[in-house]
Amino acid sequence: MRKGRGRTSRIRRRKLFRSSESRGVNESHKPAFIELKKWLRDRKFEDTNLTPARFPGTGRGLMSKTSLQEGQLIISLPESCLLTTDTVIRSYLGAYIAKWQPPPSPLLALCTFLVSEKHAGDRSPWKPYLEILPKAYTCPVCLEPEVVNLLPKPLKTKAREQRTHVQEFFTSSRDFFSSLQPLFSETVESIFSYSALLWAWCTVNTRAVYMKHRRRHCFSAEPDTYALAPYLDLLNHSPDVQVKAAFNEETRCYEIRTVSSCRKHEEVFICYGPHDNQRLFLEYGFVSIHNPHACVYVSEGWNQLSFYH
Repeated sequence: MRKGRGRTSRIRRRKLFRSSESRGVNESHKPAFIELKKWLRDRKFEDTNLTPARFPGTGRGLMSKTSLQEGQLIISLPESCLLTTDTVIRSYLGAYIAKWQPPPSPLLALCTFLVSEKHAGDRSPWKPYLEILPKAYTCPVCLEPEVVNLLPKPLKTKAREQRTHVQEFFTSSRDFFSSLQPLFSETVESIFSYSALLWAWCTVNTRAVYMKHRRRHCFSAEPDTYALAPYLDLLNHSPDVQVKAAFNEETRCYEIRTVSSCRKHEEVFICYGPHDNQRLFLEYGFVSIHNPHACVYVSEGWNQLSFYH
């Protein structure tokens, strides 16, 4: 038998192939991530478990530096790194939000802050985080109408509802944006455009973690449960993993613990929830190939007998 043609060699090659499929290319040397790490260190966060990397299939994510054990704390992001409505209220926008009637929603406050800080460019203290955010999103609300028309009917209906919701969100916010004119030399219409608000809306909708905040009278009664978590939000979704994620009131950090182990140099995942692929596509702009929660939506009035014809 020629060397390397036996059963043991085949098993070894299969293991190496699977390993190469899951192993990412380290991107911590890239300028954007170097600046983000400096920014995070200034805010008292230093990561020892994870590093940015690009993976086949999932794209940009976080890779384990060492083997991670079951129950291990994999990331603990200080409150000073989180972008919440508290951040917005403490900023130059706070006085404008406090006097606006009817009170704006927490979502509008966060979106307004994101658009404003992105417009500030180099002057924004949040620039290192803004630089690593996606420039565009793949949620149905961002797709051209002719592309949405190609979707299955139940998904197409939801996608159109989502677009209508965001358009109404933009229209109803215009007067509030106009009240911010004293803050800018340019016209607010050129800064707070539909495309700018759509980008901010998608940023919050796809990347925010759940964090409940106390009720503030300067905001509407809508739940204030958003927190943008720089670096932590690079973690991708897998329906096969379990984690424990929450804000720790004692340490004042947003913490994630893994329920399962992870080998060195593999992608570290979290689970966004037990979502089917329609929900994942609507809310996050992607689908999961091996999704145990997958289901098929059928149009109302569908004739079951036609399935057999």
